[in-house]
Amino acid sequence: MQVSEAFNLISHAIDSGKPAHGYLLCGDLRGQCDILTGKLLKKLFPNEIAQVEKRAHPDVAWLEAEGKSRTIHVKSMRDKIVAPMSVTAFSGGWKVGVIIGADRMETEAANAFLKTLEEPPSKTLFILQTDSPDAILPTIISRSQRIDLPLSEGVLEGDAYEDVREVMEEVVLCETVFERALAGKRLAEILSSLKDEAEDEDVAIVRKAFYKTVASFVRRSMVNGSLPLFKAFRNLEAVETAYRQSEKSMNDETVLCAMMDRMAFK
Repeated sequence: MQVSEAFNLISHAIDSGKPAHGYLLCGDLRGQCDILTGKLLKKLFPNEIAQVEKRAHPDVAWLEAEGKSRTIHVKSMRDKIVAPMSVTAFSGGWKVGVIIGADRMETEAANAFLKTLEEPPSKTLFILQTDSPDAILPTIISRSQRIDLPLSEGVLEGDAYEDVREVMEEVVLCETVFERALAGKRLAEILSSLKDEAEDEDVAIVRKAFYKTVASFVRRSMVNGSLPLFKAFRNLEAVETAYRQSEKSMNDETVLCAMMDRMAFK
């Protein structure tokens, strides 16, 4: 679902007075999830946009993973989400709790949040962002409305694009696991080279563009009918899964070889 479609869906629910208590946004945390969250907050607080953009609005509580383990602990959950969301709204309107990386909640934190999600105060909305929805407590998922967002726009250009194109066109002819692993290794080498050339702050952008480029070749099988749709969608899911794993700093070669192993080309 595109951001515009998701925003219209949630916006209509808010306007009709029947929004879900929680919305689980699945996608790129620093891309589409962030964009949609911003649009929703500006809708709910149209007169305090400057505060919203600075994350300084008193009725918006923020929580994200912390420390080397990138974990959301129960104390942080209680202090930054549960307690703030239980008091009356400063502006007399909505209160919103935003959890970035909701899949990083430890068990106790997830259980503490679940109690609030099950019986939230009136005019309370929770926005959960994740790139790994399968890691979230099933009971939280069942009490939230899931919104799947696409990878952000932007593809590679020039030689980098041609390098990816060559691998993706050749892999269609691969017949063995070993050949697929070699293709995954070649893609990892391309990505590694791009990351080495990029400035530190641009590495995430380069990685996103790389996976978007791979996805663009996968989508061609949907257009030209070279694969049954269920296989084409499975391939696209494999690319998006690989992208989300790579954002967690997993080894690129391992991620891309696993991606190739999951994909179907015939």
